[in-house]
Formats: sequence, C-alpha cells, structure tokens
Amino acid sequence: MSDTKNGLSPVLLSCARSEERAEYFHFSEPISRDTYGLYFRRGFELPEISGLSDIIGQRVASVHGYVSLAKLHEIGADPIEVPSETTGFKMLALSRIDFLFSGKEATDFFLKQSGMSGEFDFHEIEYLEYHLCLSKKHPEAGALLQPFNDGLAEVKADGTYQLIHARYR
Repeated sequence: MSDTKNGLSPVLLSCARSEERAEYFHFSEPISRDTYGLYFRRGFELPEISGLSDIIGQRVASVHGYVSLAKLHEIGADPIEVPSETTGFKMLALSRIDFLFSGKEATDFFLKQSGMSGEFDFHEIEYLEYHLCLSKKHPEAGALLQPFNDGLAEVKADGTYQLIHARYR
C-alpha cells in the first residue's frame, strides 16, 4: 500500500474507502464487498441484533488473526478465539458457541468446499466495499480511472462479473 500511496506504483488492488485513504487515492467503482456478520446454527432462535455491540455477553467466536476478531475486541466483547473456521463451525454445531463472527463471502466459499453449506444461517452486521485504488501522486494513475470504471461497467452489463463472483459462492 505504501508504494501506491507514495506514487511509486499507480494502482493498488484492492482497498476499502476511508477518509485517510481518500487523501492519497482515487477510488474506482466498487469491485467487490466483504460482508461481516454472525453465523449461527440453523434453528437457533436469534435474539434481536441490530449492531455488533448487541452480541456483547453472548457466546461468540472468531478466528485468530482475523479482522473480525479485532472488531469484537474493539467493542468490548469477550470472544472465544478459534484457530480456524473448521474449529469454529464444529463448536457452533455442538452448541459450544452461539455465533461465529466472520466475513461472509470467504466463509461461504469455505462452507461450500467443506460440504457444510446449508447447515448454518447468517445475520449481516456490516459490509465494506472494495475498490481499485489509484495513487494521486502517480502521474499515470488518474488517466486509468475512467477506462477501468468503463470496463467494469461492461463486464457487469454482460454478466461476466456475476459469473466470476458466482464461482466463489
């Protein structure tokens, strides 16, 4: 990221928009998103949850080293740290925890690959959109933004974008 921020590289794939990053980058139209939320056992009666802080005091886990675990610590929750999604979902299936807090897109792909699709439900808490980030300091980066956005619009319009994303659902 620092090379692109400093203009040594024109483009970074990918980053989320923030006020700090807006000082250094032009952002493309969104190219993907990461949805964070709670996985829970199918049939589990979900309490009223409108935001992440509503799970403070609940039996919630997240994977060691993941951003989702840091988010739980930031809000003052006392999460159970698990070494992997596999461990988290085993604990969830055995009712040792009530929730696994994780990113939906990557975790759904893991569930599909593991043959566990359909065993758990998901409650969305928040999402981040990711963009191609172009350096404001690089002399060629600004000229790349519109052609990239035009090309992205084309692949969305012709269905290619959806086909690519569908491979990982």
